[in-house]
Amino acid sequence: MEGTGGEGSEKGGGEKACCCVRERPERNGDDDSQLMLLKPTLLAAATAANQQQNYSDEYRKRSNTLQSNRSDKRWPKRDMGPQFELRCCIDPEILRINVDRQYYFEDETVRVNGSVFHKRHDYNNLMSVIPRSKFNGIHIKMEDDCPQGGDDVRLCLLKSLGAHNLRSIPCVQCKDELKVYDKYPLIDGVFYISPVSQFGPKTEISLDGRRFFLQQLCARCLWSDWSCKNCGKDEWFDGKSYVLGTLYYYDIVSSGRCCPTVCQNCKQPLGVRDQLSTQLANGNYATINEQMTCQSCGVSKFHLVRDIKTCHVSRAPTFCE
Repeated sequence: MEGTGGEGSEKGGGEKACCCVRERPERNGDDDSQLMLLKPTLLAAATAANQQQNYSDEYRKRSNTLQSNRSDKRWPKRDMGPQFELRCCIDPEILRINVDRQYYFEDETVRVNGSVFHKRHDYNNLMSVIPRSKFNGIHIKMEDDCPQGGDDVRLCLLKSLGAHNLRSIPCVQCKDELKVYDKYPLIDGVFYISPVSQFGPKTEISLDGRRFFLQQLCARCLWSDWSCKNCGKDEWFDGKSYVLGTLYYYDIVSSGRCCPTVCQNCKQPLGVRDQLSTQLANGNYATINEQMTCQSCGVSKFHLVRDIKTCHVSRAPTFCE
């Protein structure tokens, strides 16, 4: 009994063991076959994903390179140099005197225009000076239409002139009065700054922390023929190339060279070094604003500023085209 039972139990246990062993490989075989079938699909998907990622990285890399190259080409980095910061130089005492002297709320110009300056109604005066072919936004400064504004020059000039109650200013050459308008073009001529006041009220403005005098030339003088009284040469001043109605940051009359520079005190040759002459010839007019010492008399002045009295101007004819 024991033996039979033992055998039976062993047999039964063996069968159960065999069944267990038999069932597990069958399930493992199915899983392996399914995995074997899925492997190519998973491998292909992983490969495609890796390729897509590589393509994306490569595209991003190329795009960044192209954008940087394009931006470098379109907007190259340059040394802008001085910032040309323009500021008013208003003496509080002069401002107080002008305010006390003039009651602006009873002023007819202020009542009509809203400011002490004139409101432009036509361009008849300019049209009588310059030809119609030059009557455009290239040769005449018009109102700024950019979203950033860029109105600092106009506001600075009007504040400086308004503090002195200057509604009209004289041309430094012909002495004719020029009306000051509240919008561009500010005058029928050009403003420019100089370290020396040639004629008219001494209105000061600040450029990069240095004080200069505000000067102006009318359009008729700009479009006239200039000659030098000392050497007799002409064609050294090209007034027709300047944009009317705006401000230049250098002495435009002194930018033209015709004869050797002399000391304004002793009239001896100043002996300008070759490097400075080259800078002036290349358009670096900032050197005009520097004081120089005469080797003969030792006087330090702005010798490079041309005296307006040494210039002869033949008034141009009136254009009626």
